[in-house]
Amino acid sequence: MKIDDSVSLYYKVKGEGRPVVFIHPPVMGHKVFKHQETLADNYQTIFYDLRGHGQSTHGDVPVSIPLLADDLKKLLDGMGIQKAVICAFSNGGTIAQEFALQYPERTEALILSGGYPEVNSFFLKSTIKLGMTFSKLNQIPLIAKVQAKTHKVTKEDEKEFYQYACKANRQRVYEFCEAGLSYSSTERLHQLKMPILLVYGSNEKTMHHYREPFQRAAAHVKVNYIKGASHEVPPRHFKEFNQAIHRFLQQAAPFDQIEELISR
Repeated sequence: MKIDDSVSLYYKVKGEGRPVVFIHPPVMGHKVFKHQETLADNYQTIFYDLRGHGQSTHGDVPVSIPLLADDLKKLLDGMGIQKAVICAFSNGGTIAQEFALQYPERTEALILSGGYPEVNSFFLKSTIKLGMTFSKLNQIPLIAKVQAKTHKVTKEDEKEFYQYACKANRQRVYEFCEAGLSYSSTERLHQLKMPILLVYGSNEKTMHHYREPFQRAAAHVKVNYIKGASHEVPPRHFKEFNQAIHRFLQQAAPFDQIEELISR
């Protein structure tokens, strides 16, 4: 779909019903959510590549989190979707939060796997900076190889993830990582009135503290720890992750109802 004169976003839709759009982290593209396609049995699942990733064009301006959030709005506009559940993984969660903050009327619910409102831990900061370094050195294939190996369940996954991740534009990857590193929604979390699900692997203990700002400030927050999982929950523990999504969405009140209750 054409977003502006220099950017076209690749997307695909499976299933019908409640729209759920998935936002990937740097490099891997929408393929990281390949195991979420089974959710199309119950929902209208929407998978897309951010600008500079996969089959989307990279555009002619540097990326920022607000720009990527605006891309998503234009994508949904073009699809005629007024409101969607926004589901994001890792650094993709910065885009999801910004979209929900800028367009709350378009956000039915927010699901973040390994999400954070700002980077404030040494491990996460180091990981993102490492990605920036390798991007700057034009080592996207190396990043792709590592991510494919750490995110795969099967050899087929690994091959598919690697080939697709190699399509990423190194400059846009660098900018996305840099933008995520400096992003902060902490002081604005109180504006989030929609249902929120935070998913973390039980073994990624360096990420668990990131739930606290959401729980203190946002209105409707649930936390789900996936037993035995590390950071790569959506691709490696997809059965549990998909079940968590389905359970949450079955229990979460529609956004319109929540707005009505708040306004009373």
